[in-house]
Amino acid sequence: MKKLIGMVLALVVCLGPLSAGAADSLFSKLDTDQSDHLSRDELLKSDLVTVKGADGKDRVVHRDMVKEGQAAALTTEQKHQLFESLDSDKNSYLSRKEWSRASPDGFILWKF
Repeated sequence: MKKLIGMVLALVVCLGPLSAGAADSLFSKLDTDQSDHLSRDELLKSDLVTVKGADGKDRVVHRDMVKEGQAAALTTEQKHQLFESLDSDKNSYLSRKEWSRASPDGFILWKF
């Protein structure tokens, strides 16, 4: 258990706080067709994982953002739930505005 806690703390230190540009960069990475919005399919195909933040809350990040430590891949069902919780206007797409509301510091708080 101590080893796991140490690994999580190392992960948090490695990730550190991200700038607002990091959230935008992650959005652009997930927006594979460069349409300036994320479709459900783009989110489902993404390599999103959860990590523990310094505040103890689970956060959703892209696997590329994890330098070392433990990260758990999101299931298809979790990605569906995440999409539904972020799609505030229910138009079946995530806009940059919807994304940045959920991810002001480059992380997405665990919403479900």
